[in-house]
Amino acid sequence: MLLLKAGVRFALSSIVLLSLVWAPAVQAEKTLRVAVNALPPFLGHPFATTARPTVFTTGAIYDGLVKFDGAGTIMPWLATAWENVDEHTWRFALRDDVVFSNGTPLTSDSIKAAVNWLTSDASVRDGVRGEIQFLKNVRIIDRLTAEITTAYPVPNMPNYMGSLIMVDAQRFRELGRQGYAEAPVGTGPFKVESWKASSISMTANRSSWHAPKLDRLEIIAVPDISGRVQGLLSGRVDIAVGLGPDERLSVEAGGAVSKAWLDPSVAAISFVTVHGGPLADVRVRQALNYAVNKTAIIDNLFEGLTTPATQGVSHQAYGYNPDLRPYPYDPDKAKSLLAEAGYPDGFEFVFLTQTGLGSGTLLFQQVAADLARVGVTMEVRQLPAAAYLNTILRDPTHGGAGAHSTIWPAWPIFDALRPLLMHSCRRVPAWHCDDAIQPKIEEALVEWDPVRGLQLRHELMDYTRDTAPAIFLHESPEFSGLSRHVTGYKQMHGYINYHEIDLVD
Repeated sequence: MLLLKAGVRFALSSIVLLSLVWAPAVQAEKTLRVAVNALPPFLGHPFATTARPTVFTTGAIYDGLVKFDGAGTIMPWLATAWENVDEHTWRFALRDDVVFSNGTPLTSDSIKAAVNWLTSDASVRDGVRGEIQFLKNVRIIDRLTAEITTAYPVPNMPNYMGSLIMVDAQRFRELGRQGYAEAPVGTGPFKVESWKASSISMTANRSSWHAPKLDRLEIIAVPDISGRVQGLLSGRVDIAVGLGPDERLSVEAGGAVSKAWLDPSVAAISFVTVHGGPLADVRVRQALNYAVNKTAIIDNLFEGLTTPATQGVSHQAYGYNPDLRPYPYDPDKAKSLLAEAGYPDGFEFVFLTQTGLGSGTLLFQQVAADLARVGVTMEVRQLPAAAYLNTILRDPTHGGAGAHSTIWPAWPIFDALRPLLMHSCRRVPAWHCDDAIQPKIEEALVEWDPVRGLQLRHELMDYTRDTAPAIFLHESPEFSGLSRHVTGYKQMHGYINYHEIDLVD
């Protein structure tokens, strides 16, 4: 009996050995590790904001109805077609055979759930609501077709629909905002496996209509920029985002790849004017624009990769005014305007920004040095991303700050009205509210004639340049570092094309 058992063991072990020899090799899982400065402070809430760092995560989980390519051209995404029914109504047709990561089919009920949420009292502080305030209601036509009614005419309404994220309607109604944020379900290329304080682990959503080439995705919070670079060079991460030009040499010297491009946004020192004080005076704001040597900053910090901003929107946007010129560097003019406004000896204000923003620290230190030369003290305070976003986006007092580093973005709609609305009386809570400009913004929003619409936007950008609600610095260069194993990487307007990225030997 013992001999028989030994023989059986020998036979079985031989079969196992042969199976190992002849079995096809099992391919190792491909895990992409992305280092960012912070994780979303609102977890996976789909309607919290379209700002970074949130979009680095939500772009992997969710899809909107439309998307923009690198040139700012609108493309079908979850919506395959749309048409204007009347000046208050738009009809959208959804892509067929799309399912959420939990297997639920995408239907027009998702459009209804998203609009119902964004028009409810509970969403009043959600960033996406502030961007698409015109939503009124939805009428479901059939399983894949719905009509969205707007509160007022919105001629370019489809451009906003990249921010209308599709959620599993029933699940969202059952869980509510917080529950869905903690256990998000989307149609994107990845689904959340675990959400920790400093990292998010995701697995491939193989049922996604644009399934990824990778098996896993890890998004890791590394607040310190040098830590992101070291993680890349040591092989602990594959992509490091939010770098600055100073890191390009380190990345390339270490054998990795650096990527640089112009983001469709304007870097700025955005003023808080609603609480009064020196910055509520247009002469003071103009003075601070004259006081900053933007050309020197670009030459010294950004290797000439960009140009001084002429207005509060980048050149890719509809409504950019090509006739405008940047404020010249003129410290004498700055001092004259400050004296005229009653501040011959200058004044002090607090400036808030995020930690880990690439070249941001050096940039803002240089701005502060330029302002000091005309007697103005700008105290730079850095906050972690979550604290910064909560202070700027949700605190009516804005933490007592006089300015912050919120950019002027053309995305996600590639329209000059986007940054104007963000920095206007419509913002809740607003940091800058100019009653004189608001009627023209409202007129431009509802103007169907493209010639008149463009004229209004040009006039608005001209007015905004002159009234200076911000120090408009430059069109924003962006930098990422990549492992040489990464292929297919692109970052468009904050969204990373996760489904096209691959790791190769």
